[in-house]
Amino acid sequence: MPTRFKWIKRILVGILLALLFYGLVLLINISMTYKLTPGIIIDLASGQTTRLKQSQGRTNILLLGIGGGMHEGADLTDTIMVASVGLTNKDTVLLSVPRDIWLTNLKDKINAAYHIGETKIAGGGLILAKSAVEEVVGIPIHYALLIDFDPIAGKENDLCDGDKEYLCRYETVTFGLGVEHMDGDRALKYVRSRHAEGDAGTDFSRGRRQQAVMLALKKRLLDKEIITNIKLLKQFATALDTATTTDMSLGEVMLAGRPFVLNQEQVRTSALIQDEPEKKITGLLVNPPQWQYDGKWVLIPKHGDFGQIGKYVDCVIENQTNCEELVK
Repeated sequence: MPTRFKWIKRILVGILLALLFYGLVLLINISMTYKLTPGIIIDLASGQTTRLKQSQGRTNILLLGIGGGMHEGADLTDTIMVASVGLTNKDTVLLSVPRDIWLTNLKDKINAAYHIGETKIAGGGLILAKSAVEEVVGIPIHYALLIDFDPIAGKENDLCDGDKEYLCRYETVTFGLGVEHMDGDRALKYVRSRHAEGDAGTDFSRGRRQQAVMLALKKRLLDKEIITNIKLLKQFATALDTATTTDMSLGEVMLAGRPFVLNQEQVRTSALIQDEPEKKITGLLVNPPQWQYDGKWVLIPKHGDFGQIGKYVDCVIENQTNCEELVK
C-alpha cells in the first residue's frame, strides 16, 4: 500500500476516534447535567419502559395549567388533561377534563384541588390533584406535570381608569379559518381564549384547542431543523424547566414521552362533555341549579356518580367501538 494511503487511513481513523471521544464526553456531560443514569440512557435507546410507574401497559400523566401571576385564583388549574401513554401498543390518548366538575369530598370544583393541596403542604397540590382526577376518570394517575401560564404583568390588577367592566384587562383576539403559523404568545392566546360567541367560548372548545396545540407542538419538535439544533433544544428544555412543576424525574419524562413523540399517527383525543339535549349534545356531565352549590356554576355526573364516566374512559383508552353507547 502506498505511503500516502497509509497516512490517509491513519488520519481517518484519528478523526473517527476523536468523534467517538467527543460523543462520549458530550454524553457524560449531558448525563451529569440532567442526572441521567446509564440505565436510563440505555432504556431510552432500546425503548425499555420498566422504570416507569404503569398499569396494564400504560402510564397516565395528569397535565395541569394555571394562570400564574399574583391575581386571585392564580393557582386554579383551568387546564386539566390526562395523557394516557401506551407503552406496549404504542398509542397515546389525550382526555380533556372540565375544570368545573364538582367533587363532594373536596367541597369545591376540581380545578381547586391543586390550590387546596398546596395550602396544606408544599408539594401537596400535585398529590391532591392526581387523587381528584382519579376519582373522576377511574384510572390510576401515575404522574403529574403543571405548567404556569403567567399572564401579562400588571393587567390583572389594572383599575382601567374606573371602568367598572375592567375591559383593559382583556384582549380581543380573532382566529380565522384555515392553517395559521403561531408563535408561543399567539398559541397561548389561542388555548386560553374565553368568552367567544357561541360554542367557541365554552370550556369544552378550549379543551379541543389545547389538544390541537399539544399535537402541533409535538409535530414541530420533530422537525429536522429543531431536533438537530442543540442550542434551540437547550433553550426549550430550560424554558420548560422554568415554567413547569412535576413529580417526574427528567429520565421518567423522557421515557414516558418517547412513545408519544415517536408515534405520530397514533394519538387519539377525547373529552368529558356536558349533556345539552337542547343542542342535541349527549354528554356524561350535567349542570345542576346553582342554588344547590352556593351559587356556583358546576358540573356533576349525569348518572349520579362517576362510575359511568370511568367505564367510558376505559372504553376510549382500550379503543373499543361502542364507547358512545356509554354516554347515553
